[in-house]
Amino acid sequence: YELAAKYCAKLTSLAPDNFQGWYNLGLARHKGGLLEEAVEAYEQAVRLSPDSVQAFTNLGIARQELGHLEAARQAYERAAQLDAAATTPLWNLGLALESAGELDEAANAYAELLKRSPNSEEARFRLGFVQLQRGDYQGSAENFQGCLRLRKDWPEAQLNLALACWKLGKPELAEAAYHQVLESDPECLDALRGLAALALEQNDFEQALEYHKRLISLGERSPEVLYNAAVLLQKAGQVEAAAELYQQAISEKADFAEALLNLGHALHALGREQEALSCWSKALEAKPELAQGYFAPGQN
Repeated sequence: YELAAKYCAKLTSLAPDNFQGWYNLGLARHKGGLLEEAVEAYEQAVRLSPDSVQAFTNLGIARQELGHLEAARQAYERAAQLDAAATTPLWNLGLALESAGELDEAANAYAELLKRSPNSEEARFRLGFVQLQRGDYQGSAENFQGCLRLRKDWPEAQLNLALACWKLGKPELAEAAYHQVLESDPECLDALRGLAALALEQNDFEQALEYHKRLISLGERSPEVLYNAAVLLQKAGQVEAAAELYQQAISEKADFAEALLNLGHALHALGREQEALSCWSKALEAKPELAQGYFAPGQN
């Protein structure tokens, strides 16, 4: 690219009004990692040919790579205006805005792209994801359903659809989406986590315990999963097994106050008083406010 840039620079010095020379110089510098110089060349190119969609698009990319979001946005928007069928500028614009946290504007860019290309799977997925982040759960669910009409076997879309339905207060639809993922991947941890959380929310402790056991058998070692499984075992009267899982949760997170507290209760139930007292002491050291629930003065 260095040699190509040298030839293009020579051409532009001989023919400073040659669009192709400036555009090719921009490409060579861009591919060579010389972003500032690439931007300068692309800017000359669009000055000479203000209707070049590709030059404006590349100018936007180079500006974005430099972290100049607003300038990149202007270039992408100009490229999109020049060609009513162009989708690449809108895609790049959406990604740039999304990465900058400007979710409303990113959603607008993806929505405009979908007007031009309704079957764009990736644009529909990004729009659904942005809507999920914005709290537009209905719109998000509709777009992830659209993704699945375009591509039936798409676990990521199913998982996001499940979350959108859950947020909409439709747990049965969320559960169905998670199960759909498990049909193609029985060991999908994200789907099992979702089903476990749904079962807990619905107070279906027996089913929740089964999902937690599956997660642990698949190697899930997060303190929260181990703790939840222990609580469920304790509820089911399996105190010794619960104590073992509390200990595993604590080995993953030494200052896990709630696990220490409940381990104390389990050990107390097993007649291991000194160990129970030690756990309770450690729990209160890790989280002194736990004492309020046990030792706060009574209210009349």
